[in-house]
Amino acid sequence: MIATVMPASLAHLLESCADRVLLRVVAGSRAYGLATPHSDTDERGVFALPATDYLALTPPAEHLQDERGDVVYFGLRKFLALATAANPSVLEMLFAPPDTVLQVAAPIRLLLDRRSMFVTQRCVESHVGYARAQIQRARSVNKWVNNPQPQAPPRREDFCSVVDGPWPGQAGEAMPMRPRPLADAGIDLRHYHCAALERVPRTYRLYWYGQSAKGVFRDGNLVCESIPAADEHARLRGLLIYDRDAFERAQTDHRHYWQWRHARNEARWRTECADEIDYDAKNMMHTFRLLLSAEAILAHGEPRVRFDGPDRDFLLRVRAGGFRFAELVEQAEQQVRVLEGSSRLRALPAAPEPTTVDRLLQEVTADWEAGRA
Repeated sequence: MIATVMPASLAHLLESCADRVLLRVVAGSRAYGLATPHSDTDERGVFALPATDYLALTPPAEHLQDERGDVVYFGLRKFLALATAANPSVLEMLFAPPDTVLQVAAPIRLLLDRRSMFVTQRCVESHVGYARAQIQRARSVNKWVNNPQPQAPPRREDFCSVVDGPWPGQAGEAMPMRPRPLADAGIDLRHYHCAALERVPRTYRLYWYGQSAKGVFRDGNLVCESIPAADEHARLRGLLIYDRDAFERAQTDHRHYWQWRHARNEARWRTECADEIDYDAKNMMHTFRLLLSAEAILAHGEPRVRFDGPDRDFLLRVRAGGFRFAELVEQAEQQVRVLEGSSRLRALPAAPEPTTVDRLLQEVTADWEAGRA
């Protein structure tokens, strides 16, 4: 269950339940050492719940966040489940740099002292998986930037063509039986009816009925009519071809494009557009951040949260759009292949032992409850 509350309400809730907060850290770009003047301050935390709360028919809220997702708190059981699944953001909380730690309650030190139990093959796999997702998002943005969509959604009529002659044996300059767009044929489907052409998909006989017509498209659907025998020859205009699959793909592209446009950070995007960057540079920066963190897991046995030196310079250059998109994708995919083929990966345990995690949940909860008694 996720409880989303306004920032002030969340602050009040955490203040009123201060004795439940086990861990608070600064997260995101400020923890990574990659903040810019426009960066938000993200906060992540863990809170405890009495063991009896899990015995109720209604499960307790184990995920609290503000509307923007800048402040997120996890219940202890939820936090451990995400750590077991090697969620990169949760692992970063376990290995937060000391200067980002805002609060540590005594009971959770039991967990922090054993955090290495969560460093497994699954961690590398999750970091690579999230990096792949970032690459895919960047590819989508690259597509949207280079193929902007108009504000008006696609029309079904734009995916229709008509075969209206000249028929074989008729005189005419055009090649016979060639489909052409409705607009070129001067056809307004509101003045027509159609009937399916037998054994030919997406193709219909088209009949002119003028102002008395019901139209071919109604309520977003192509509707076929039963045409009287007397009208078959008198009103036949030609054949209508409707590429519904292409229309639906265009509809999906239009929806995704405008979802991206409405969700993107306009201040950040204006900067990127001014620099003529044709991809989401922040996405690509996080791709390499995740891959560098995965490399640290293999090399040093823990994820990397804070970046400095040449790696920080590289990430900030990626963020500033200092590379071509294709170059970055090729480099990222090469790093993924190296990580997945590393012999060090097989030296890590496959995943945390579930019974050990269960005991840890019980121990931290019991220690916290004893401190409240």
